[in-house]
Amino acid sequence: MSFFSKVSAKISNDAVKLPNRFTENGFMPMGAVKRTPRTNTTEELVSSIRAYAKESPEIAEFAKHLDEMNPEHLRLAQDVIDLSRTQEMLTTNINLNNKNKDGEKIIGRILRMLPEVSKKNPGAIELTESVINNSDTTNAKYFLASLFNNDLAKFGELSEHMKALKSLVPQIAEETLSGGYMMDYSKEQNFYRFVTNFCRNDANPESIGLLPKVLDIVDTICKKIKVEINGTTIALGNPKTITENMEILPQLLKNAEAKGQDINVSEFLTNNVNLK
Repeated sequence: MSFFSKVSAKISNDAVKLPNRFTENGFMPMGAVKRTPRTNTTEELVSSIRAYAKESPEIAEFAKHLDEMNPEHLRLAQDVIDLSRTQEMLTTNINLNNKNKDGEKIIGRILRMLPEVSKKNPGAIELTESVINNSDTTNAKYFLASLFNNDLAKFGELSEHMKALKSLVPQIAEETLSGGYMMDYSKEQNFYRFVTNFCRNDANPESIGLLPKVLDIVDTICKKIKVEINGTTIALGNPKTITENMEILPQLLKNAEAKGQDINVSEFLTNNVNLK
């Protein structure tokens, strides 16, 4: 018997729903946001999922497979359920209870895939959690529907890439989701392309993981000059070389800022070349 099965057996038959964390404050911000990650216990999550299972055949089917999941990944399952019950009064509202082109409800497809993805591609779970915790509900649902339209379990070799990406999500969200409402999915599409562009076999997870610090250094120092940063170039680079060059990057940027000299940071970090 699995650990999770033992935990599940302790739960009362009186299953209790968790409050919808996306609507409980009555206001849903748009663009890049900062949500506190879930801290619910396994017992609370299982109880809530079972309570919702009484109202939805898709959730009821998923509830049969709870012991196949990493307990920590049940946080995403609850978020999917909450988002399926969150509707924006916008023309771009995405309803996860709608059917996809194969006639399956979007929520059904996501929940059906979760147990296998939890085992074979845990990085995809962690990345999606980061997206949900750092962007508005429209972007969260767009990302979910798009990412789980793929057979994520077959991309286990990219799990470390996706795990490394989760720390970069807040900066990608700020970059792609800022500004006013566009009445279309152009921002969400840009965000999705930006994130998934790093999910490639020739990229290095360690190099991807260095990107947030690189961006922080640049944002802290550079106020006047034009700085070019090609994230893909850095992701494909040698992490040892990048780390070594990052040690002198602050001084290089300070000198460039003082001289008003534009700089290509990605070329410098990967090749130790200062090009415009």
